[in-house]
Amino acid sequence: MQTGNSTKSVNPAQILVELTSGYWISQAIYVVAKLGIADLLKDGAKSCDELAQIADVHAQSLVRVMRTLASVGIFTEVDTGRFALTPLAEPLQASVADSIRAWAIMMGEESYRAERTLVHRQDRQAGL
Repeated sequence: MQTGNSTKSVNPAQILVELTSGYWISQAIYVVAKLGIADLLKDGAKSCDELAQIADVHAQSLVRVMRTLASVGIFTEVDTGRFALTPLAEPLQASVADSIRAWAIMMGEESYRAERTLVHRQDRQAGL
């Protein structure tokens, strides 16, 4: 992103694309927090097949979520379909001192729902 000290020109459309896709990351963080994936990886890397079986979710869907989060450094894909924690993922564990797992779940459930409600109200008022 362009800052006040930067001389490099940044395309405003690209900045908006990055900002509007941010919800994918926040919702993916919510999903792994809700499923306890970071806790399942605390002892080392596991395949998405293993994680999906333990969490009782669809393995291929979990692979997509984990790759999304690996793309921003929250997990690392150590081998095809096999993921491990990174320092960014560690606070998603329930048992660590600086855990933000409950926060991530609350933000994914409550805040996201509250913000969607605003749009739905406006749509109803506009007759959409």
